[in-house]
Amino acid sequence: MIAVKNLQALTPAELDALFNRFGEDFSSIIVNTAAPIVNDVKANGDSAVKKYTEKFDGVKLGEIIVSPEEINRGYESVPKQLIEAFTQAVKNIEEFHLHQKRDSIMYKRDGTLLGVMYQPIENAAMYVPGGKASYPSSVLMGVIPAQIAGVKNISVITPPDKSGGVAAPILAACKMLGVEKIIKSGGAQGIAAAGLGTETAGKADIIVGPGNIYVTAAKTYLFSLGIIQIDSLAGPSEILIIADERANPRWIAFDFLSQAEHEERALAVLVTTSQKMAERVKEEIEKDIASRCGRHEIKKAALKNSVILVAGSIEEAIDFSNRFGPEHMEFAVRNPLEYLHAIKNVGSLFLGDYSPVAVGDYFSGTNHILPTGGAARFSSGTSVDTFMRRTTFQHLNKEALLQARGPVGIMSEAE
Repeated sequence: MIAVKNLQALTPAELDALFNRFGEDFSSIIVNTAAPIVNDVKANGDSAVKKYTEKFDGVKLGEIIVSPEEINRGYESVPKQLIEAFTQAVKNIEEFHLHQKRDSIMYKRDGTLLGVMYQPIENAAMYVPGGKASYPSSVLMGVIPAQIAGVKNISVITPPDKSGGVAAPILAACKMLGVEKIIKSGGAQGIAAAGLGTETAGKADIIVGPGNIYVTAAKTYLFSLGIIQIDSLAGPSEILIIADERANPRWIAFDFLSQAEHEERALAVLVTTSQKMAERVKEEIEKDIASRCGRHEIKKAALKNSVILVAGSIEEAIDFSNRFGPEHMEFAVRNPLEYLHAIKNVGSLFLGDYSPVAVGDYFSGTNHILPTGGAARFSSGTSVDTFMRRTTFQHLNKEALLQARGPVGIMSEAE
């Protein structure tokens, strides 16, 4: 069901498949599907959004914007304990992201005033996935840093359910954060509605949040036209776990499966320094699959992409992770903080035996909108910075310009 391999015995082809896993070419989807949908929405607005929502989701919408009454009903229908959990999560996420706020910079040098201004992007949209499940936590992770940045207009894009409504927990999260504009459409048409604006959907300048390949294709197409900024190209969810011989194999197996259950293309990797640990985790995974509990078929399919690797040392495991660039990385070893500065290229890092990914996904305060497919090697997760523009400025007096005149003239002549 899942292979156990020696890390040093992996072939160049096997390593390439792991390190370059986001190499899927979806240009044909952009050209043949996303671009025509985006251009139709540009020409026909709400009617095109409704047309594609009916075609792809089987839902005939009256309006593409959720009404205030729907938002209130959604909020009132969720259990009190969920509202209480959201309230504490909001507090934690706000606290963490408030530490990310930047001050503008200004300094003088020989008659020249130089500086940087940080200003919020004015209009932002958050894509909140639907389909196999609803993700109200993604509302919190997208909206809160945008609010802290000072974004003026914030909207949420999310697919409708089969009744034409939006999941109540998503509506409740929006209500709690004061989000009043919810676009009731997913896929490329939902992205186009927010990216271009329609009769009822305001135009966003940035769209943040993961979705399926059609969402990614539409975001990419709009970005290529210079119409919106995007956060990243989202691929399947993934986790890499490094564990030593003293870790709890059952806990490791559960965390491994917690990402595998996201979708069939999800990827989970365990790198352990113990052959015995590798076999015990494999047994726990197989036991879970045999029980047919939870999202059984999805987990079973995702395990075909996943692997357990045995490394010769913690350092070797870290080197592999640094080359892999995981979205989530759990580091379940003795004294994990001793290795902190050796770990690079991770979307979000979970240290020790008591820091499962689920806590970061929902509650601790860090953001769960993260780079996937190895993009952690050159990009970071969503933060307050995601919603900020950086503007440099300079003000020279006459003497400073005279001093600059000679070098500027020489350099411009050379170019």
